[in-house]
Amino acid sequence: MVEPDIITTKIFRSNDDFILKRATRIAEAIAFESGTIVKPKKHLISNLPNGKQSYFFKPGKETIRANPNIHDMFPNVGSNNKSETDGYTFEIVWEYLIQISIINQLTFKKVLVLIYRVCFLLDHQEIKKGKIRYAPSKEILDYISKLDFALRDGFKDKFKKDEIGLLEFLHFIDLLGWNEDVKYHITNFKPDFDDRTKKNVGRTNTIISIISVPLMINDFLSNIIENVNYIEKINVRLILSTMQKLSKSRGICVLSHTELQKYLNPYLENGTPKQFQK
Repeated sequence: MVEPDIITTKIFRSNDDFILKRATRIAEAIAFESGTIVKPKKHLISNLPNGKQSYFFKPGKETIRANPNIHDMFPNVGSNNKSETDGYTFEIVWEYLIQISIINQLTFKKVLVLIYRVCFLLDHQEIKKGKIRYAPSKEILDYISKLDFALRDGFKDKFKKDEIGLLEFLHFIDLLGWNEDVKYHITNFKPDFDDRTKKNVGRTNTIISIISVPLMINDFLSNIIENVNYIEKINVRLILSTMQKLSKSRGICVLSHTELQKYLNPYLENGTPKQFQK
């Protein structure tokens, strides 16, 4: 029997504890002081082991839209007041992950499971009352570091460039999901999850989309490679299904638990995470 990988994760199903943690983070963000678009207020979230920081600028760009989202913030990761994620779009995030799939398929799966864990706050800790942070254990930090070391060589070898470090990327995804909750789950300046039919709106749908789109594109690319000499066998529907999901849901593309488990096997398993077993 093969020993489970340290990041082997059970399929997570939302529960009251998860909602409470999200609400706690929303409440913290509401209390952040706001500056102006020209001179936003910086709010440090985490100091990373490599000396970099994750932080929000408040307010974010959506506060000046015609139909403004007054609670929007601007997530960043960087050092020396220089953001490495300035200008990051979903396309850039997806490109980063698809490039990882080209570098190494197993590493691709592992990175997506780490993002899955970020989504459901499985590696988060309450470092102080009301302050929940992405704080992986030493073992998982070491694991991320080893993946990152290999990826740096991979990006240079295959794409002739340096890329953002994996740990920085994971922190950015966490902030992105946090900000999505802030945008969609505030009523009268208070966290609002009263409508449980919308509990996946915000953090969950956004981060699962970040996982799902590269998985579906990777499936299509693998099909092309497999049938490169038999073009008539290429399954164009694989990429069309991705496009259809995105067009129908305004940029959200969420694979089901069953689909995620199929793609991310053996690192994502069915069952209940230990911390939620009775």
